[in-house]
Amino acid sequence: MTSLETETSAAANYYNNPVIADFYQSLWGGSDIHIGLYTTGNETVAEASRAMTMRLLTLAGVSGGQKVLDIACGYGGTLRVLAQMGCDAAGIDISETCVAIARAENAAAGFHDILVSLGNFHRINTAASSWDTVICQEAIIHSGDRPKVFAEAYRVLRAGGTFAFSDILTVPGADLTKVEAAFSRLRADAGATVHDYERMARLAGFAVEHVEQRPHDIVTHYDKLAAALSSTQGNDEPLVASIRSSIRRWQDALVGGHITWASFVARKPA
Repeated sequence: MTSLETETSAAANYYNNPVIADFYQSLWGGSDIHIGLYTTGNETVAEASRAMTMRLLTLAGVSGGQKVLDIACGYGGTLRVLAQMGCDAAGIDISETCVAIARAENAAAGFHDILVSLGNFHRINTAASSWDTVICQEAIIHSGDRPKVFAEAYRVLRAGGTFAFSDILTVPGADLTKVEAAFSRLRADAGATVHDYERMARLAGFAVEHVEQRPHDIVTHYDKLAAALSSTQGNDEPLVASIRSSIRRWQDALVGGHITWASFVARKPA
C-alpha cells in the first residue's frame, strides 16, 4: 500500500468510527463537519456551521441551476443547502459511514435526486469539464498529496468554473509541535499555510479570487466544543476521553496563534 493510500485509509477509518460519528452528530451540529461563522458568539455550533456554508457559497457565486460537486461531502449538509437553492448537487466522500448518513439525511429531507458516492478526491470519478462549481470544506487537511486535490478539482471543472474551499491551516512561524499535537486526532500533516494553498491552486491553473482568514471563528468553535464535551465527563469511553484531550490541545494551539482557518475562491480560466 502506498503512503497516499495509507493516509486515505486512515482518514476513512477515522470518520467510520462510530464514536467519532456520534461526536460529530451530537456535538458538532449533525449536518456539517466544519468550522462555523460566529457573528455574535451566541450561535449554536449547528447554526454557525450552516452560516459558514452559506457564506462560502455566496462568495463562490453559486446560484440555482448550477452543477455543483462536493468532493468531501461528509453528512451532506452542504448538498441539502445546494438542493434547496435549486442546484444540481452531488457529493463524494471517502467514508462509508458519511456516505450512508448523507444518503439517509438527504432522503429524509425529500432530496432523492442528490447523488452521493463513495469516492476519493485524489481520483474523482467524473469526466473532465463536468461541473460549474466544486466545493471542499475542511477536508484537504486529510490529503497526503494536496496538489493532486487541486489538480483534480481543476480537471473536473468547466472553463470559468469555481473551486470554493476552506481548511484549517498552520500559521507561518508556528510552533509545529503544538500544531501536530492538535492535528494528531485527524491523522493530518501540519505545516501547510494559507500561502501554500494559494500556491497549490495557482500551480494547478486556477486564478485565486478570494482569500479570507477567520481565526476568531475557529477559536470560538473549539471553545464551544470544549464546553459541550464537559457535559460528557461521566463517559469513560477511552475515545471520548481522547477527544476531550484533543480539544484541549486544539485550544492551546489556537490561543497561541499557531492555527488559523481560511476560505478560498479560485476560478478556472475561461
